Amino acid sequence: MNRKPEAHATKFKTRKAFTMKKALLAITVTVVFCSSYAQSQTKFSRITTIAGSGKTGPAETPGPAATLRAPTAVSISNPFGIEPDSKGNLIIASFDQHVIYRLSADRKLLELIAGTGAEGMSGKTGDVATAVAMNQPHEVRVDARDNIYIADTRNNRVGLVDASGKWKAIAGTGEVGYAGDGRPAVDSKMNQAYSIAVDGSELFVADLMNHCIRKVDLTSGKIATICGNGKTGRPVDGAAASEQALEGPRSLAIDKQNLWIVLREGNSVWRIDRTTGKIHHVAGSGQKGFEGDGADAKLCKLNGPKGAAVNPGVALYIADTENHAIRMVDLNTNLVSTIAGSPKGEPGFNGDGDQPTTRLLKRPHGVCWLPSGELIVGDSENHRVRVLTP
Repeated sequence: MNRKPEAHATKFKTRKAFTMKKALLAITVTVVFCSSYAQSQTKFSRITTIAGSGKTGPAETPGPAATLRAPTAVSISNPFGIEPDSKGNLIIASFDQHVIYRLSADRKLLELIAGTGAEGMSGKTGDVATAVAMNQPHEVRVDARDNIYIADTRNNRVGLVDASGKWKAIAGTGEVGYAGDGRPAVDSKMNQAYSIAVDGSELFVADLMNHCIRKVDLTSGKIATICGNGKTGRPVDGAAASEQALEGPRSLAIDKQNLWIVLREGNSVWRIDRTTGKIHHVAGSGQKGFEGDGADAKLCKLNGPKGAAVNPGVALYIADTENHAIRMVDLNTNLVSTIAGSPKGEPGFNGDGDQPTTRLLKRPHGVCWLPSGELIVGDSENHRVRVLTP
């Protein structure tokens, strides 16, 4: 009779050990799965041109250009910002043609949806977007309702094209300057609205030559400066963003937690924590160059970066423009690597195909991460839109 408790204890220990083994196995499987998933989201095996003939030329006329020609036969002159809408179409800013194109989700139809094709400054709220003259639009963003926001850069303004194809003024009078905080954004002054990011009722603008970030409350319509103190310089890591200097804020990306900022002259990338309002260093030592792959992203050298895209919690992609490459920061390890373009910083075009780090780029500006795992690249001076596939 005295053995029964011992037998019970032995069974309990055996069961406990078995349970612990199951738990350890589950943890191991989870870690392996997460690691494999993360790798599948950050490694790319092929690069392919999906739009642009590689030649410059005049803009297409409004309407579907590819009813007669494939998108890869159409001239797109210096494609910069690229963004998907809810249907999987890609919205493309053609910087030197002063227009915006839409590439269909099946990538067979290219359509001019905004801009006249001539450099200019025109358009009031309610006008048909294809009758609105723009001047080197650098960036496009799309909200949940498929409104297309456009950074009409050299016109120092931001506008919107709604689902019906009508233009709406959002921020900036078109006049160069710095003014308007606390007042309606449409009456504000900016100096080269280079990039934008939108999330819900908040629109952020990289006011390049004013070295600051402006925020437009899309509900009230008012504008405010949230980063940049009017001076040119390097921010202090961990300090309040509103008190810091910036050095050429050229591109923005956004997720629920952070606003990511690319500093062109600063050769670095930073993020503003949207909860605390503090700014944090992410990548780039500030020195111009091309080195650091496989090491801490904060210590690497960039050269005039001009674009960014984020896969939240997984990776940050950087258009390292003057290095003619796309760099990636693993957000779990903070290690940097080159994922497309020559690791030697060589410009050019040597075709599409496998091994993207053997395929040359020329001053890429736009990068756009898609939930499918693809990365879209505005290979600007090759006048092509290209896709990196896992």
